[in-house]
Amino acid sequence: SSSNSSSFLLLEDTFDNYRMSERKPKRTFEKSHDEEQVPLWLPPGADMSVEHEEDIFGNDLDEHFMLPDRLADKSAQLVEAVNDFHFAMMNDSPRNAFYRKALGDAIQPHHIVLEIGTGSGLLAMLAAKCGAKHVYAIEGNRHLSQLARHLIKINGLSSKITVINKLSTQVVVGKDIPERADLLVSEILGTLLLGENALQYVADVRERLLKPNSPIIPNSGTQFISLIQCEGVRNITSVQGWDELDLRGFNSLRDTVSVVFTKQYGFRLSDLESTTLVGKTPVVEADFSRDDTSSLDMERVFTVEVEEDGVIDAVVTFWEAYGDESKQNVMSTEPAETRNNFARDMQWGQAIQLVNDPNEEGGLKPFEVKKGDRLDIIVRLSEDSAVMQFEVLRAD
Repeated sequence: SSSNSSSFLLLEDTFDNYRMSERKPKRTFEKSHDEEQVPLWLPPGADMSVEHEEDIFGNDLDEHFMLPDRLADKSAQLVEAVNDFHFAMMNDSPRNAFYRKALGDAIQPHHIVLEIGTGSGLLAMLAAKCGAKHVYAIEGNRHLSQLARHLIKINGLSSKITVINKLSTQVVVGKDIPERADLLVSEILGTLLLGENALQYVADVRERLLKPNSPIIPNSGTQFISLIQCEGVRNITSVQGWDELDLRGFNSLRDTVSVVFTKQYGFRLSDLESTTLVGKTPVVEADFSRDDTSSLDMERVFTVEVEEDGVIDAVVTFWEAYGDESKQNVMSTEPAETRNNFARDMQWGQAIQLVNDPNEEGGLKPFEVKKGDRLDIIVRLSEDSAVMQFEVLRAD
């Protein structure tokens, strides 16, 4: 994942990188044609998104502070994004193995492969080593494009890979690539499955740059949620009192609206003791071979049954991505799957939305449940599907 896309979540604070950013205005592409498309939103780090001198990394430092030349001409958004998650992403060995297997299973010797958001060029190099005839690697940031070319060269793959310094929406068949591609690979998944606008970008590539019925990797994905009781989460997101002092009124500012990355809170969910009150529940299924943002309902209600007595502290979000239609090759951010994968938790991890009982004490009382209780979970998607919100109610 790189400057071809971004993640969008409702957060209280402002973060200028992909996987920890405040909600931005809604974005849509113009209607797709064969020509270059102009997106109404530009991702952080893309060349066109850096318009002002103050966007350059280090411009906010005092004059006597050290700043290496290698960083002095880079955008702040790019440096922050790379250091936030790119290194963790590249060192997520099971992630890389997922893509290598998916590519190896799908690529044929005559295939022209297209990658959007190449970043370091890692996935493009995997595609080349899996036997692709040629790989076109699209990258919206000129500095990442240069780095990708360098890494591709030192790995002896320059004759097999062409790096194109554009957004995928700017690429035109016959101008930037000689023909439509036979296979698309991308990693534009956020902490939320669709948080980096994957449906918009993939749908655009499908219509303009890809041959009909071509393999797309990942082929599909599922967004899951669960409901948990977790004293650790409760202790850093609410207050009851101290000694003989009643502090509960401070909970009037408790944010039960926003979906927030566990990384923002500064913990790994798998490191905290918790009880699952409602288990793994699929709430969004995305088929990248055919879906676009209009394919998904903006609001759905799921009725679930409580599995244990307890207090619901949070909705937890995680996802699975599948290498092909068989869904045998799986990449997951479920806490149990990331417990022994620190890199994955540092690039994706999970997100949570805090929960109170909306029917008690103005929505400030903890949400107590009993085994067998039925709950309605309202799942809301933004117009572009990049932002989610949940509401937990007692079923009638």
